[in-house]
Amino acid sequence: MADAAGPTILCLSRSYLSRLLPAMEARHDGARYLHVVQNERERAYIEGIGGRVVMSIESVVRDALRDDRDRWEEPADFREVTGYPWSPIASDRYLPTFPPEMQGRIAGALYHGLARVFAEHRIDAFLSEPVALFVTHCAFYLSRKHGARRLMWGNAWFPDWFFFADGIHISRPVRSAPFPDGEREPLKASIESYFDGVVADRRGPAYHPSFFKGKLSPLAILRQRRGEQALIVQPGLMARAVQRARLARVQLARLGFPRFSDVLTAGAVDEHRMYLRALSTKPSCYDSVPTSHDPLRVVYPLQYEPEASLLYFAPDFRDQTVLVENALRALPHGATLWVKEHPNQFGALGAKPWQLLKRKYGALRFVHGRQSGRDLIRNSALVVSVSSSAGMDALAIGRQVLVVGEVYYRDWPGATAIRSYAELAEALNYPAYYRPVENRESLIDALVEQGTRCYPGDPQPRSDLFSPENLNRLVAAVAAECAAPVPTS
Repeated sequence: MADAAGPTILCLSRSYLSRLLPAMEARHDGARYLHVVQNERERAYIEGIGGRVVMSIESVVRDALRDDRDRWEEPADFREVTGYPWSPIASDRYLPTFPPEMQGRIAGALYHGLARVFAEHRIDAFLSEPVALFVTHCAFYLSRKHGARRLMWGNAWFPDWFFFADGIHISRPVRSAPFPDGEREPLKASIESYFDGVVADRRGPAYHPSFFKGKLSPLAILRQRRGEQALIVQPGLMARAVQRARLARVQLARLGFPRFSDVLTAGAVDEHRMYLRALSTKPSCYDSVPTSHDPLRVVYPLQYEPEASLLYFAPDFRDQTVLVENALRALPHGATLWVKEHPNQFGALGAKPWQLLKRKYGALRFVHGRQSGRDLIRNSALVVSVSSSAGMDALAIGRQVLVVGEVYYRDWPGATAIRSYAELAEALNYPAYYRPVENRESLIDALVEQGTRCYPGDPQPRSDLFSPENLNRLVAAVAAECAAPVPTS
């Protein structure tokens, strides 16, 4: 066990993180990791390898609902402290699927369970991926109230680097430990190589099927759920069969809730139903990727849903059908808007709201998620983005981007920050935004500057997630942040 004199780190250890975070703890000398788990299965695994679980979401909710206690009352300073002005219950991925009275009881159980953890332990840091969950919001709030460091991680656009954010708006890296002077030039060389690889369409993220290194088996989802492979969805009969099984699983969990299942699984029925509908979308829904350039073609990369980027980065634009319809209404005469699905959520545009929108507007085009987004961008004039990495790809390719989300490239060369639908309409009718730009050097400088606030390593599912080198890098980053002074703001 770790020496209690070292940092005590509270971890939201759900899904693949219930394996990753204990593996990091085993390499983090002197540190003590306290785990908040989603269910009793994760508790059994972590405790079985010697880890310490201080809260099980499944058990605290079950006990609270059985005893009719711990009802939620939002602290008066909750939104001021978190900097997030929206209801933490309404912003959760799963709580809104339960009846209103039960929402309050579940929320109360989660909040009071976390409050007890902070009351009983000295917490030096809260470590989590920035998933849009009520429990994440509460842990973030309590961390700020108790002076604990907030380590919400995200991946940099360039590979093998990640960052920590100190706020709910998670796109801007915050590094407390100094960046080594000798690493700046190698970082720049790596970024230049990746940047030019993106422009030539030779490089891309690990989760994109075009750049996945390895063999995708029909049951790859099992490795993905353990974090041992990048999250890549394969089209076809097997994918639909697997998704039907996943839907059946959460439906049974809902029937057995709260006695035999946890709130996150039981609350995911609508989400999994949406995934299955998407996998069943017919090819006739889509348009062919254009092969020639159109000076009035606009592209919108569809955000993955449900996803923290919409909730945290663009709460005013979180309904993507409303965002796209406003863009369509503002397009200049002769322009078209091409909505491109996320590569791992193909079929999303088959949903009824999107089909109704396409029937209503003749200027709307749909592109399948597995078609080339970069070819589409090259043959277009302008991109509208929330926080998609495709927006950064567009900047690299030389297209201007109208950015409606609080994403890191929002104020970079070639990007224009959009704060309202009125501003979006005005920008879509400004001819200068449809002209290509060349900003390679300035964009690389901006990426390098961002990189000096990042750390080497990758905490996302991939084939080498559990490699000694990657684990050591992740631990070194957490240790460096824990050793640095805690930011006061």
